[in-house]
Amino acid sequence: MCSSDLVILINLIITAIGSDRTGIVSELSGIITTHGGNVEESRMSRLGSDFAIIMLVSVSTDWEESLEVALQSINDLTISTKLTQIQEIGDNKKYQIDLNGADNEGIVKVLSKYLAEKSINVLEMETHISHAPISGTPLFNLNASVSVPNDVEETVIQSDLSQIAQKLGVEIQLNS
Repeated sequence: MCSSDLVILINLIITAIGSDRTGIVSELSGIITTHGGNVEESRMSRLGSDFAIIMLVSVSTDWEESLEVALQSINDLTISTKLTQIQEIGDNKKYQIDLNGADNEGIVKVLSKYLAEKSINVLEMETHISHAPISGTPLFNLNASVSVPNDVEETVIQSDLSQIAQKLGVEIQLNS
């Protein structure tokens, strides 16, 4: 194999946001595939009347520029790309945090500030509002995957989260 036959893959994060309509995922993934790309990971969600996509895509360096140009041809979507590196989390402990309760301002702020102070990295977080079955009261729901440094004890996190839960009037569970 000569050096010109060597395929060098890169990783791109592609974000796309626009008014929700049928076919966005098909159009975007079709362009990626046509340009030799492969979707490694993705998150997609309708938020309000818009649709948001974030994807990790691997593609040959030979196709990167034409892929980026083709993506910009999609009407009514704001698309950006960013070169990224695949990074392992290491041997940190991984936990799931589940929070639910009355919808109060500042829940995400209080929880994320605590996590940052403890050097706990948020790997993924999803929030949404649901309604209590009988009363219809808005309930805030949060699910997060986090990476915890090995020197942070689970009992300390449990205790701290219990205090935060009491202060915010919500329930918080830490699961391994």
